[in-house]
Amino acid sequence: MPLGIKQNNNLQRITLDVWQDLVFLNEQAYPAGYFAANIMNQHQATLQSLIHYGGAIGDKAEAMIRTTDRDTFAHLLPQVRMDVSALLDVLWTYPPYCFLDKSRELEVLDKFFCESMVDALMSTEAPYREFFFRYLTAAHVIPIGIYHFIVAADYFERGYLYRLKERNETFFAVAAHDCFTSDDFWHVMDNLPLPDIETFTVSPVMESTYIFARNPSQKEKMVFVQRVRFHSIMQFYCFDLMNGLHHGHAPCVCQNCERYFLTRNGHKPKYCSGMAPQDNRLTCRQYGAMMHQKEQNKQHPVYRLFSTRTNTIRKHHQRGKISDELRREALYLAETYRDRALMDNDYAAGDYAHDMEQEPLYAQARARLAQEDKP
Repeated sequence: MPLGIKQNNNLQRITLDVWQDLVFLNEQAYPAGYFAANIMNQHQATLQSLIHYGGAIGDKAEAMIRTTDRDTFAHLLPQVRMDVSALLDVLWTYPPYCFLDKSRELEVLDKFFCESMVDALMSTEAPYREFFFRYLTAAHVIPIGIYHFIVAADYFERGYLYRLKERNETFFAVAAHDCFTSDDFWHVMDNLPLPDIETFTVSPVMESTYIFARNPSQKEKMVFVQRVRFHSIMQFYCFDLMNGLHHGHAPCVCQNCERYFLTRNGHKPKYCSGMAPQDNRLTCRQYGAMMHQKEQNKQHPVYRLFSTRTNTIRKHHQRGKISDELRREALYLAETYRDRALMDNDYAAGDYAHDMEQEPLYAQARARLAQEDKP
């Protein structure tokens, strides 16, 4: 059978099939560490909405557990359903939930969050009550777990991973040890809201077994695959982070768009391969390379003289000292001289500086314009 099949993923449980440096979720393959890196890119406003709905669910669930009044329970049930539905709308934009079947969760709402279920949900002997409050507990704590993990992983990347000279398992292991045993890190964690709920851990709790599946790269062969099941979203993200580090994968902040991306080799890249916010025709890597080249050009003597002269030409035009025609011709000549200097070292070391002087450049431009005006 293929990897990632029949995992039965839902709001209360996430399952991964782990094989080499890949993980499989619902039959799709992702590099180890993918989910831990990508959860870092959620917008603050979206995260705040998620936390708001999670808090509202927790408050109503607590009130429903305490009450013995049927009318009160029946009054709270549609309200908590609205909060859960709103939470699902936001949560299903987050990995891994965005890869799951949301319709299955909506079926749970239709089955349990309705007037006909009030008596069954209030009965302490009915199995439905236990499932119902486990479901509400999951909806309440998932936003807290996501928030706590984002804070922890961001602290780890910016304080430790970012400074590494090499990006491999050994360096990642040392960085993880130094970070996650530091008093400063745990001081930050202890001062988060509800620090005892969904606490970050380097020892995630999970259920693990083995399944047999076809080799993803050689379909005629079979392999042993570790199937790991998580009943807590914090355990899921912590495992993915550590599993990624084990295979030399780690989250990294793009220096252009400031989004997180996953590095998968020993290089220390500055930019991701996503689209640059400054220009959607370029990736961040392409945009970064272009800006780096421009910065280098500023220090090149040929470009430095070209920049100085063309800035002067534009200022003269803005102040009305030269005509628009003379501006265009002078800029064209300056570009011609620059390109020749870049190709001809003798010209760059000799006549280039003279040709780019203001008066000779204007004189040559005027001569060209006069030539064009001759019949």
